[in-house]
Amino acid sequence: MKQEITDKIQDQLNLSALILKKNHKHADLTTWSGFDLNDDMQVKQAKRLLKLFGIKSGLHLRNSLQRYESGQMVSQSFEKLASELRNDTTITFDAKYNAEQNPRSKNIYKLVWKYRFILKTQKLIGYEMAVYIMQMRLGHVLGFVETDEMLLRLEEANDIVKSTFSSWGEFHRNVCLGDEYILGTTEQDNSTFPGSGTLWECYQRLNIQQADWFKEWKK
Repeated sequence: MKQEITDKIQDQLNLSALILKKNHKHADLTTWSGFDLNDDMQVKQAKRLLKLFGIKSGLHLRNSLQRYESGQMVSQSFEKLASELRNDTTITFDAKYNAEQNPRSKNIYKLVWKYRFILKTQKLIGYEMAVYIMQMRLGHVLGFVETDEMLLRLEEANDIVKSTFSSWGEFHRNVCLGDEYILGTTEQDNSTFPGSGTLWECYQRLNIQQADWFKEWKK
């Protein structure tokens, strides 16, 4: 019998809603995967997205999930640079920043400098767990993971996220910052009505379209 998506499960799946919407704007967030398994084009899109993550099998998927869950993909490198920059003064940081020639690296320096103390505990765990759940949902499209395993992994991911963040806003901001860190882009101006390209813009739309989902932070 197919596992029903209860309110509790939906809340856990919603931890990936923002990052999934960025990668699949037509995602049906009320399903296990967000994709229509009977639509060949959507299945191909899921396969393409997994390929971008280097995932071509269930083993690849589980190896990737382990790396995201343990912080190896983003948080470790963020914290390494943040720890280094916490020893800098504004003058020494400016010297490092100005000496860097690569625009992407300069943007990363700028972002980590700003959050070197603020995210000392949280790091970019929110982003990593959002991608973790999204990859799991993508894997479900291709049969790499069944719903019984997803339930167990969702519980674990939810515990990590809910013990690290205190609200949907705080969590989603971390997801957006993680996306910027990976892409090496500068922070977005989220004071204006959203356009179409950034995760900040997806965040604004999602909170308009699914406002009721992101009010209560259920532990």
